[in-house]
Amino acid sequence: MNNAPKLENYNIILRQPIEEDIASRKKLGLDMECVIMCGGNISKLGEFTIDEAMKWYERIIQHPCKWVIEYNGNCIGIVGLRPYKEDNKAKLSIEIYDNNLYGAGIGTKVTKMVLDYAFEVLEYHKVYLRVLDYNARAIKCYEKCGFVKEGIDREGALINDVYCNDIYMGIIRTAKVEYNI
Repeated sequence: MNNAPKLENYNIILRQPIEEDIASRKKLGLDMECVIMCGGNISKLGEFTIDEAMKWYERIIQHPCKWVIEYNGNCIGIVGLRPYKEDNKAKLSIEIYDNNLYGAGIGTKVTKMVLDYAFEVLEYHKVYLRVLDYNARAIKCYEKCGFVKEGIDREGALINDVYCNDIYMGIIRTAKVEYNI
């Protein structure tokens, strides 16, 4: 069950999902760029149905630590931490569905908010992620937040019938201070 607390900063609210988010998510639909950058299959790209939006909502409710990203009063995406308690770390994931907001720095702000929570409240030692090597905007965001490249999974992701490289990135709690997160 989802235990993510409400976080607020930078005109952004990270919060539990509410039923109204189902309609908002359906309205946002599937943006091709978001699908490609998140490693989705564009051959199945079509209308995002109300049933898919309801499943999206249920996945967030069931996730141990996932937030809806609310910006200027609108649901624009999700961000989550997948805990690995035995190693005192978590895996970060983020999706912003509104392509009008790409490049506006929202991903960086959301990432910093979640890192602050992960290190200061949950006291994780490390937060890590994987990102497709062609997602330059996300890589730049993560580097700005203090993540460093730790390795490459060569052709480890099959996306739209093409093998792509995943880059593993991480940030250690002690590095947090250096980047003013």
